[in-house]
Amino acid sequence: MTTAAFLKSPEYGLIGFEISGHSGYGEAGSDIVCAAVSALSQAVANGLKSVVHAPVMFDQNDGNASLTVCLTPECTKEQLEKSQILLDTLYKALQAIARDYPRNVRIIFKERRKYTCSA
Repeated sequence: MTTAAFLKSPEYGLIGFEISGHSGYGEAGSDIVCAAVSALSQAVANGLKSVVHAPVMFDQNDGNASLTVCLTPECTKEQLEKSQILLDTLYKALQAIARDYPRNVRIIFKERRKYTCSA
């Protein structure tokens, strides 16, 4: 199962996401659920960095199929506001996939008290 964990700060809102695991819907290389989740998460990660120009921390591990993307404290108010649009779009898109494939994708939230990816 693929887990999409959205990182949320009480003060700043969504500050990032962690995607991990294999969906298990199909064979490697032809898994449409995995492909959709990967494409969406990569698009948002690239949008945060290249369109919003927000300072972000990336951690990708192909071995355990994980991607972590998190805004850093250097993020300006304007970058944070624009980032919220992309992060909320990712949440809504993954929510739609999870509704159609509940055995393959789950969405959770992780609260962060500080403006950081780590607990």
